[in-house]
Amino acid sequence: MSEHFASGDYWAKREDSLYYRHVDYIVRTVGREAKSLLDVGTGNCPYMEWFYWIDRKVSVDMRVPYRSEKVEGMVGDIHEMDFGDGFDVVTCLQVLEHVPDARSFGRRLLELGKTVVVSVPYRWETNPRTPGHIHDPVSYKKLTAWMGREANYHEVVREPFHARKGERLIAVYDVQDPDRKFSGNDIKARRSRMQ
Repeated sequence: MSEHFASGDYWAKREDSLYYRHVDYIVRTVGREAKSLLDVGTGNCPYMEWFYWIDRKVSVDMRVPYRSEKVEGMVGDIHEMDFGDGFDVVTCLQVLEHVPDARSFGRRLLELGKTVVVSVPYRWETNPRTPGHIHDPVSYKKLTAWMGREANYHEVVREPFHARKGERLIAVYDVQDPDRKFSGNDIKARRSRMQ
């Protein structure tokens, strides 16, 4: 499995996924003022490069973190790592469904950042089971139980032309304000900053 990530094959098959476009937009909106970003379970995928305005970018993975001139790659378990004061934004994309103790893992993510963006496969069938997935099907209710709270925002993104296993759930958590509702004002502020 590590060779699959190290070779870039995993990313090559997924880089055009619509859900990555949604994640990109979400991070650009809720993380527009971010100075630091942690991605957990990167699997050697270079999407952290998209967030050019963020000065400190750290990729953590159990096997193959993404590394570049602008991204620090670390091999390790987030339960055993000390990240100091944490990060402005934490992303964890398509990882929780692989983690035996998803509840502990999800809650650790909320300890690491001010804003946390998570994606999981949404209600993927178990026959046949996707290799490495141990929690399918994943629903919003199951993700909420893992995280220990409701998301401030969530959406399901459906990949065009995928009859099976084509939906992903993206959830955003404002750790400091669990009641915050993201709105058009967040989007307007992002647009004015880009002009």
